[in-house]
Amino acid sequence: MQSFDFKKLKLDAIIIIGFAVLSLLYCYPQLQGKKLKQDDVMMWQGMSREAMAYHDSTGKDVLWSNSMFSGMPTYTTYTAADNYNYPSYFQTVLEAVGKPAYFFFIAMLCFYILMRVLGVNRWLGVAGAIAYAFASYNSIIIGVGHDTKMLTIGYLPAAFAGIYLIYKEKWLTGAALFGFSMALIGGNNHYQMMYYFIIICLCFAVSMFIVAVKEKKLKQFFISSLIAALTGVLGILPTITSVMTTNEYAKETMRGGGSQLSGHDKKTNGGLDKDYAFGWSMGVPETFSIMIPYLYGGATYEPSEMAPKTLEFITNNTRQGEQIPAMLPVYWGTQPTQMGPVYFGAIICFLFLLGMLTVRSPHKWWILAASIIGIVLAWGKNFAGVNYFLFDHVPYLNKFRTVEMALVIPQFLFPLLGIWAVQDIIDKKVSTDVAWKNIKIAAGITAGFCLLLGVLGSMFFNFTGPQDAGFDPRVLSVLKDDRSSWAMMSGLKSMAYILLGAGLLWAFIKDKIKSMTLIIGLCVIIAIDLMPVAHNYLNERNFVEASDAEAVFQPRPVDREILQDKDPYYRVFDISHNAFNDAIQSYFHKCIGGYHPAKMEIYQDLIERQIGGANGSNWQVLNMLNMKYMIVGEQQKVQEQVVPNPRACGNAWFVNEIKWANTADEEMDGLNAPRFLDTTMTPNAFNPRETAIVRATFKDVIGNYSFGRDSAANIKLTKYGLDDLAFRSSNSKDGFAVFSDIYYSAGWKAYVDGKETPIVKANYVLRAIKIPAGQHDVTFEFRPKSFYGGRKIALAGSIMLFILLGLSLYPLFKKGKETPAKTKA
Repeated sequence: MQSFDFKKLKLDAIIIIGFAVLSLLYCYPQLQGKKLKQDDVMMWQGMSREAMAYHDSTGKDVLWSNSMFSGMPTYTTYTAADNYNYPSYFQTVLEAVGKPAYFFFIAMLCFYILMRVLGVNRWLGVAGAIAYAFASYNSIIIGVGHDTKMLTIGYLPAAFAGIYLIYKEKWLTGAALFGFSMALIGGNNHYQMMYYFIIICLCFAVSMFIVAVKEKKLKQFFISSLIAALTGVLGILPTITSVMTTNEYAKETMRGGGSQLSGHDKKTNGGLDKDYAFGWSMGVPETFSIMIPYLYGGATYEPSEMAPKTLEFITNNTRQGEQIPAMLPVYWGTQPTQMGPVYFGAIICFLFLLGMLTVRSPHKWWILAASIIGIVLAWGKNFAGVNYFLFDHVPYLNKFRTVEMALVIPQFLFPLLGIWAVQDIIDKKVSTDVAWKNIKIAAGITAGFCLLLGVLGSMFFNFTGPQDAGFDPRVLSVLKDDRSSWAMMSGLKSMAYILLGAGLLWAFIKDKIKSMTLIIGLCVIIAIDLMPVAHNYLNERNFVEASDAEAVFQPRPVDREILQDKDPYYRVFDISHNAFNDAIQSYFHKCIGGYHPAKMEIYQDLIERQIGGANGSNWQVLNMLNMKYMIVGEQQKVQEQVVPNPRACGNAWFVNEIKWANTADEEMDGLNAPRFLDTTMTPNAFNPRETAIVRATFKDVIGNYSFGRDSAANIKLTKYGLDDLAFRSSNSKDGFAVFSDIYYSAGWKAYVDGKETPIVKANYVLRAIKIPAGQHDVTFEFRPKSFYGGRKIALAGSIMLFILLGLSLYPLFKKGKETPAKTKA
């Protein structure tokens, strides 16, 4: 065997360096030392602050945090424990390009790898990589902080390249590439994107099966399928701790649909409520935005100069001293809000259609089928007959929301087939006449739609949407004119890019230009077509000075006042903002509110029925949650101030009685008590210091236990930790103690003097235990088996994956030696 000639990769290395340079130039404020201001990342910083700080100061594992919703696992925010996912260090290397440039670098790199695996010309692969990386959706999600989603999108092409190699019987190389790519994908924990990738893989596998049947290669197909399946599992193993803990936690969350309350607005058989899941569904006509970016106006709010007629009207009718809006609502689609259009590129849509006409491989049909699936899923409630059926019957689909995300499927496949078509034309796999005929058809259809919808859009659209209700009719009239004008300009631009691309292809097949000129020309058109639209949603406005980025985490006067309290464990209810949609508060305090898309279902029930519903907050429920301070302010139309709560129950207390509840409704209703600022009397009002509401399902645990408390009975916190709590109890009687900590059965264990005792769910969300008479040490430990058992598997998976990588690379470094016989010959 001859040694591998690494000089062959010299040009590829130069191209990869070029990707890094292009990424940095596109994100030029990063080079000035500025930071990307991402709302979701700021939320994450708030969510994870307590866990990160505790780990940094103690070095201990952290799997639980009390900083939001009175306590929840940190699995989906920050896990300060070694999970043995060592392949993730590859991502650390790739991130050396810096944020946010590394998002685009990874996407271009991985798509380029796919192009090379498919045998596409290097420079044509560059064009495809640019098209994939700079699709507008990527810039949009980077701008708002959906980092894990973008990283998953970035790695998808490399993972698919690995699967392709496996089915081409390059089993070792393919398995290594697929396995490591899946480890990187799994490490980012974006299961919705992984789900869509599985759809792509299944469509590809079906196509390969049909090909195998026709070519009578079923044996090879099943071997490849088995290798792909085993490698996929192996790739996930290094991230198995996340998979296991998330799966375990999901069953207790609002996404698990576990509420047992009658009349509840969520599914009782698992999954999200349809209204919630399909809230962001793309309108069917809005699909054309993948080819005409501003057909539906772009983002909900765009800079006012984008609507010049409206800006002029408002300026002329604004009184002196009144502020002229910097942003105007130009989006008129059916979605509640829109951060920007999902634009694949007019030139890419043209090339995709050209691929359907030109590429002779049967694989184009699975690409078309998968793309249609992605688009139909993105329609959501606007194609309810199909999507509601799929939502109810396809496994796990009901766990996901914001269905417009499904457009990542065609976003990946459109440039794949489009670049494939150009490669086939360059390779003369179709005759000149057929190629020219297909170019004319593809250009005629796509450019024709751009002309029809853009220029004659008023024949089909009224340029008004649900969000326009309440607008001044005069403003709406000129706003509609701006929307129409913007759609027309967008349509004409898209048509121009398509005709330019078609012209280049015509010039090539007529031997007027060389293939390299064609490739460079297409690359330039793709960049000019896509990058300005992407730049509209990720530009200098998204960056701030590093000092300004940290300013949001500077404590307010009210925060500083509360932080003077040296008590290590109490809760704050900040209603000066939206208490249940803001994680910044969690940066400073242990909060009753917070923000998380997958909070526990029992806590969501408590929010809706007792804390944050239309009827206001139940004071006794806030007391049992140990709300020591409330922050009021803007929402109450007063200056921000701290309201101490002397009635907070503290960390734990003994009760005198248990009130049994046969159903979840009885348990919830048992908590009823006067609401905030409510002066009316509530019959049999709940008093958490006297009574614990317990479901009858725990009667076997309690048994005939007789309990009480003396006048001096108490339970004091002696040690505060995130995964460990310690108390000292004192009571001359056998007691039943309630703790102001959230009940979560999968990992929490309680001990009295070192002996384990069962934990009972009390007051719908809290923990309670039996404590015998006398003085005792009580401890709680959070040691979920799913994590600590899972990371042993993760370690094994990481080792096997590196062995697989070594085996795949070994032939490249092995120097073959000629035998004497061969030398003589």
